[in-house]
Amino acid sequence: MHVLFKAGLLAAFLSTAAPLALARPAQTPAMDLVQRQHLGSNLKTIALATAQKTETYAVLASGVGAAKAKTLVSKELNSHAREFEGQWNKNLAGIYAHHFTPEELTSLAKEGGKSKYARKMVEKQGEIGGEMRRQSTPILISYVTAAMKSALAKASAK
Repeated sequence: MHVLFKAGLLAAFLSTAAPLALARPAQTPAMDLVQRQHLGSNLKTIALATAQKTETYAVLASGVGAAKAKTLVSKELNSHAREFEGQWNKNLAGIYAHHFTPEELTSLAKEGGKSKYARKMVEKQGEIGGEMRRQSTPILISYVTAAMKSALAKASAK
């Protein structure tokens, strides 16, 4: 009887907990800002610049030519972007949430450069950029590594 009672409690708990675990979290003002203003859109540009500084890129460029290497790596960065953009944007939103109130974030998301908080956003860019570098370098490295591996594989197959 005791075991049945525990099993019943567990079943009741799981039946009520499962929908909560599957529910999507509400959109935060910071993530709304990142998405509406496309603040994370520089990931591919940063990744390409990072890739071009690697020894692997130099080897690839010497094998297929500079223009083809850039095209190949850019295509692979585009191909792998979805794997990394979510975490990149999540980190960026977390950093903005640390520096701005929900009211400020909502205003910036909706009004952009016309927001009364736009000046504060400009003033904080250096600090936010530094925090983003510290927090998101592992994402950038993983992203560039994945794209470079794919680019090398495709170049070798030709």
